[in-house]
Amino acid sequence: MAKEKSSRVHKRKRGCLGGCLVRIVLLLGLLALLFVGACVLGFVRNDPQTGAPSLSFEVIGLEDGQLSDLSAIHLGDLSGMLEGIDADSWPYAVAKSGLTVKTLRAGEGEAVLVCSDGYTMLIGGGSSGTLLCGQLLLCGAGRLDAALMLSCADEQAGGMAAAVSLLRPGYLLYPDSQTKSKAFNNVIAAAQKNGRTQLVAPPQGMSFSLGRAKVTVIGPAYRHHTDERDDGLSVRIDYGATSVLVMGGVTTAGEREIRSSGAPLRADVLICAQGGGSEATGADFVAAVSPRIALLTGAKPANPVIVRLQKAGAKVYPARDHGVMTVYSDGSDVRVVP
Repeated sequence: MAKEKSSRVHKRKRGCLGGCLVRIVLLLGLLALLFVGACVLGFVRNDPQTGAPSLSFEVIGLEDGQLSDLSAIHLGDLSGMLEGIDADSWPYAVAKSGLTVKTLRAGEGEAVLVCSDGYTMLIGGGSSGTLLCGQLLLCGAGRLDAALMLSCADEQAGGMAAAVSLLRPGYLLYPDSQTKSKAFNNVIAAAQKNGRTQLVAPPQGMSFSLGRAKVTVIGPAYRHHTDERDDGLSVRIDYGATSVLVMGGVTTAGEREIRSSGAPLRADVLICAQGGGSEATGADFVAAVSPRIALLTGAKPANPVIVRLQKAGAKVYPARDHGVMTVYSDGSDVRVVP
């Protein structure tokens, strides 16, 4: 019995040692991969005399001592890096002309990049600033002309402070809600700090141009709801004869108010509220919008919502199946690249 017990102990020790060695090898491999990637991207420079490698951030305009302050980073337009890439095979491709509406994966909540003839706008911020900023850079976004906070909730605004600090939008549109979360306060503080961003609490019906696109705030119809989600902003984007609705985090009650207010709702593309959650995208609202295409950005969209949209004739694209999804418009027709 003693020998058998001792044998089991030795086997466990060998198993633990083997597992540790595997983890160490994997970690070293990851570090080597990161080092090679940094060399390829130009972040690693060799001393001309000694040949010793060193990390440099000159390629993005970042000087020593500024790593802790995103507002100190100066990014040029990175779109040239993506030239020649097939839009149908590269999920972060952005068309140089026309309208591009791209749903990003930034944790919970909505994060939508809108590009119209070279002008850019971020709608929503998701919950992760790291994921959001990384994907914006992959899209070639070196600046933002505007940013729009869909909601004060952490899952809708958690990542936007980093984007506002890094890309310094000319305007920040935010919801006028009685509830001010920590994420909301961080976004406002980032906008005030960078010295470039103007703050606007838009009323329903306010519109502005983004290139040849017209962006209209269609909700909320009223302010200071019992359910703070209905204080969030919803927008309509018109480009030529095509249109896209982005509904944010509102509930069916908020959708009903917007519909009753007479706001223009019929659209080609609907980016559903709450990512396709069960508390939004009601039957009457779907009938009013009558979309040809519906994008569901949530991890677990509700099956009744999917069925409701399909019965209305919409082609449904859930993010759980397609990941980053992109709508392209030339002003006369729209197409989706999931």
